[in-house]
Amino acid sequence: MNIQKKKTRARSPEKKAEQFDKILEEGKKLFIQYGTQGFSTRILAQRLGMTQPNLYNYVTSKRELWIAIKSKYYDDYFKGFQNILDEHTGSYLDLFYKLVEYLIEFLNADYERFQIMFILSAPPSKRKGLLEKSYKPFPILKFALELVEKAAKNNEINREMAMELFYSIYSYILGVTKVRYDLSVSSKISESLEGFSSMPYKKYRELILKEIKDRIERSRKK
Repeated sequence: MNIQKKKTRARSPEKKAEQFDKILEEGKKLFIQYGTQGFSTRILAQRLGMTQPNLYNYVTSKRELWIAIKSKYYDDYFKGFQNILDEHTGSYLDLFYKLVEYLIEFLNADYERFQIMFILSAPPSKRKGLLEKSYKPFPILKFALELVEKAAKNNEINREMAMELFYSIYSYILGVTKVRYDLSVSSKISESLEGFSSMPYKKYRELILKEIKDRIERSRKK
């Protein structure tokens, strides 16, 4: 009897991209829930209805998964910020403010994204896949620092205040994102702002952006 094996149709590039996005989204949830070392690729595969060998066709380790998720978020940020760069015609300090404003909005739209980009560290791995081999650190903070340094060279700001400005604004960015999350948390075991006088996020955002703008203005050369 001639038995023909059933042929499985190869996934199209679109289907592969769709599946990869699902892997990144579910991986993000697990990283947030268990930390970068608290879950296994076996758990991830089970949640996705995949086998581990099939999952490894997309990412070779948790570390590579983390890199892929982080890379996606940084790519999303730079796509949005590129429009600001293309349209900007003012000073370096003005561009620095626009970068900060956009980054605050980007991070505050998704606290889990903020944790992946700035808080959670990469999990260890003995394997080094293609994603890690081609990985390069993302230059958001480097670019922001270069802007204040260019502002100093362009005589827009006192040189001795450039680093002070950079680090103070960086602290604002991290702080405002944490407070934004605290304002949204209720009835949970956490050090949230529950029970404090409530401030709508829109008002809080306006307050912080005014503080940042004032901080930048104080740094300008008169």
